[in-house]
Amino acid sequence: MIILGFIPICHPVENPAFFTGPGISCRNNLPVMADTLTAPMISGYLSAVPRSIHIKIAQTMLVLAIPSCMTVGPDYKDPEIVVPGKWHSKGAKTQDRDYWTERLTADQYAKRSGAEVWWRRFDDRSLNTLVTLARKNHPTAALADARIREARAQRNVLASAWSPWIGARSQIQAGENNPSTFGGSIGSSYTTNYIAGLDAGWEIDLFGGTRRGVEAAEAEWAAAIEWQRDALVVLSAEVALHYMATRTLEERLSRATTAAADFRELHEILVAREEKGLTPKADVAEMHAQLLTREARLPKLEQEMKVARIRLANSVGVDPETLASLIKKSRGIPVPPENILIDTPVNALRNRPDVRREERKLAAQTARIGMAESELYPILSVSGGLNWESTSSSDLFSQVNRAFGFGPKLRWRIFQGCRIQNRIKEEEARTDIRLAAYRQQIIDAVTEIEIALTRLETEGRYADKQSEAVEAHLKSIDLIRKSYLAGLVDIRRLLNVLIEYHDTRDEEAAARGRRAGFAAALFKSVGGGQIPEP
Repeated sequence: MIILGFIPICHPVENPAFFTGPGISCRNNLPVMADTLTAPMISGYLSAVPRSIHIKIAQTMLVLAIPSCMTVGPDYKDPEIVVPGKWHSKGAKTQDRDYWTERLTADQYAKRSGAEVWWRRFDDRSLNTLVTLARKNHPTAALADARIREARAQRNVLASAWSPWIGARSQIQAGENNPSTFGGSIGSSYTTNYIAGLDAGWEIDLFGGTRRGVEAAEAEWAAAIEWQRDALVVLSAEVALHYMATRTLEERLSRATTAAADFRELHEILVAREEKGLTPKADVAEMHAQLLTREARLPKLEQEMKVARIRLANSVGVDPETLASLIKKSRGIPVPPENILIDTPVNALRNRPDVRREERKLAAQTARIGMAESELYPILSVSGGLNWESTSSSDLFSQVNRAFGFGPKLRWRIFQGCRIQNRIKEEEARTDIRLAAYRQQIIDAVTEIEIALTRLETEGRYADKQSEAVEAHLKSIDLIRKSYLAGLVDIRRLLNVLIEYHDTRDEEAAARGRRAGFAAALFKSVGGGQIPEP
């Protein structure tokens, strides 16, 4: 039971995202006692080996385990990134609080990204239902989960190299021997050979090539988790944006229908006055043209609304008929919260899964440099085998038919035409590419947040002014309508104020929809999370 006594225990890391330091501690890779892993077949194999060989095996394994802590290649360090100290835009309140480390740790274990329920701040039950349904049933969620399982399995495959391997084999050979063929006496014989054996081996990770491989795989595993979080952030924002577009178009269609009704009512009044000779035919004709123009807008808005609903159904992962039952009750265009607290740039970026994913990708690529460098050094392995061979199956496992061998083997790629050196340079270049990609991700993230802040702030002021204009136009319409009926103003002035009123109402609804969308985009740009209220 000596060989198995030095099998390293393989414990999959449950939370690889925290491996942000210089690789994996060497002590985690030292052999540990694991007698409980002994199988009956292997016990039989080892019991057949003399006790003196047991001692030699144990001594060899202990000596080989001593230098197994050396790890070549650069240790990963968090890159230094320069970001602004504060946001230039004023679309949200900012505050500097040192709470992200604790919050991020909790999020890693909970497999979530920041305050995942940011959409609840819009106080819309239909929106809450749709986002929850999408995050549960959409194919993107299943794809992200599969990627995590794939990365974890790849990590465990690489980690299995720390353990010895053991194999069994058996063979039956039957054939005819004809001595006359080789100049002997005439005659032949038919023989059957029975062969059985056990083989075992262990490649010692002297210079940390396997450790660097596992380090890279764990970083890729963490990157897969961050990819999942980022996918869910994007999916939630996509559902919210399509939902807000749908509600906005519903509101615009309703207002366009009301506008057409107002023009139809005024047209009927003018027709009645024209029959009495109180209104010229030119006024009736002009009003009729404006009525047709308003009615022509309805099919266009209906089309846009249906397309928005189809896109919303697709983002949720349901068919349009199912979606119709989910959004039947409408409370109008969602209203974003008045204040969205955004942390300082450096902390807000730490909450973005895409930034954390690129950082983990960089860590994985850095570890691959060590994997390449380990090929410059000797490869030491220990292997052995136990073999039985006999012409009779009944005495196959007897003492006389047994043979065994055990010993270390050293391989060293001394010269390969600079292949290994160029492989190292290749991995170093790939690391520089990853670093550049990480820095670009930082720049893109800062830009995205700044744009979202700017759009939210300016669109909010624009929507407020549009609301004030609607109220002012409404008062003007009542006064000018009375003046027209009294013959104090012409039809053109009444038409102008009526057109401006309904156009302003339409634009006010569109502005409120854009403001809600920009708020959702801001939540998305900071990683789907928000600083809690103090």
